[in-house]
Amino acid sequence: GTGPRVAQFEENFAEFRGVQASQIAAVNSCTAALHVSMLAAGLEPGAEVITTPLTFCATVNAILHAGLTPVLADVDPLTQNIDPAAIEAAITSRTRAILPVHFAGRPCDMDRIMAIAAKHNLVVIEDCAHAVEAEYRGKPLGTFGDFGCYSFYVTKNVVTGEGGMIVGRSEEQIARA
Repeated sequence: GTGPRVAQFEENFAEFRGVQASQIAAVNSCTAALHVSMLAAGLEPGAEVITTPLTFCATVNAILHAGLTPVLADVDPLTQNIDPAAIEAAITSRTRAILPVHFAGRPCDMDRIMAIAAKHNLVVIEDCAHAVEAEYRGKPLGTFGDFGCYSFYVTKNVVTGEGGMIVGRSEEQIARA
C-alpha cells in the first residue's frame, strides 16, 4: 500500500512520464484513478462526462461511482478511439469533462480533444490503462489533460499485480486525490 516501494515507484513513474513526483499519486487500480480524478476535479453531481463506448466497463463505472452522468460519443472506425467530432456533437450545457480512452495503446487525437476542452472549458481525464508507454507527437499520454490514469493490472504492459497511478497537472488536485 503506502510503504517505501510505492513511494519509489511513484518517483520512478514521475521521471518516466516527465513530471514532478508531486504530480503523481499511486492508487489500487486504474478504476480508482479515474474515480478519484473526477472527485479531485470537483465535478458537481450529475454533470456529464463524455467518453467512448469502446472501453472496459470500468471507465463508465468510475463515472457512475463519482455521481456523474456518462455520455457516449462514437469512435472513429479506423483508430477505434473516440471521434473528436462526436465529442463536439455530444456537448450540452451539463457537460463538464471528456474522458478519452487511448484504446489498445493507440493515442487519441489529443490536439483536437484539448482544443474542444479549451473551447468549452472542460476537464480532460485520460484513460491510459492500455497506453502506459504510448506517446502522441512525442509527448507521453496521460500528460495532456488535467489527469492521466494508468493501470498496472496483470494483463497490462507494466504489472504490479494490481495497482494504478494518477498523473495530474495540478499539484493541489493530486494532493486532494
